[in-house]
Amino acid sequence: MPFLVLAALLSADPAPAFDGKSQPLPEEIKKKVVGSSWKDGCPVPIEGLAYLTLNHWGYDEQVHSGELIVAKEVAPEVLAVFKELFDAKFPIESMKLVDEFGADDDKSMEANNTTAFNCRPIYGKSTGFSRHSYGQAIDINPKTNPYVTKKMVAPKGGEAFKDRTKTYVGGITADGLITKAFQSRGWDWGGSWKQYQDYQHFEKKKAK
Repeated sequence: MPFLVLAALLSADPAPAFDGKSQPLPEEIKKKVVGSSWKDGCPVPIEGLAYLTLNHWGYDEQVHSGELIVAKEVAPEVLAVFKELFDAKFPIESMKLVDEFGADDDKSMEANNTTAFNCRPIYGKSTGFSRHSYGQAIDINPKTNPYVTKKMVAPKGGEAFKDRTKTYVGGITADGLITKAFQSRGWDWGGSWKQYQDYQHFEKKKAK
């Protein structure tokens, strides 16, 4: 091998590697979420949650740092899924805690922000707990993969992405890598639901 070619190979930057960690909620994160995404009366105690830091590919084809809060018991498999996505360079535009948006799901979705834990009712209802309240649901690229019913699309900016016969950057499909990665670990995809489609949404199946 010519010396210049060998030197170029040796000096080339190594390919980025997935870096994901799980830990109990640090004090500064607890201060951020208590009274915001977590409140007294939530179905999961704050000690039952895990704080994940993980890197991901963005829509700009660069690697970014992200964060999620999930239930402790699903943290290992969530990290495993996102490693698969990272290795495949699946793009995620934003991954910030919903507390950065005042725990407002609509604002987070409009920013195309991927998020998990948020103690709130099922979307569009005023009672009952969403699976997000248990830390066992994740919404990925929610503007690119909107919540669609016969009467509405959420977020409003997701109207441009409701035609699922088209391909979108960061889009989720029934036979795509991301859906298979979650389903192989016992998660449901909201895009396959019949009464409405929640293309952004994955949730851990309830134990029978």
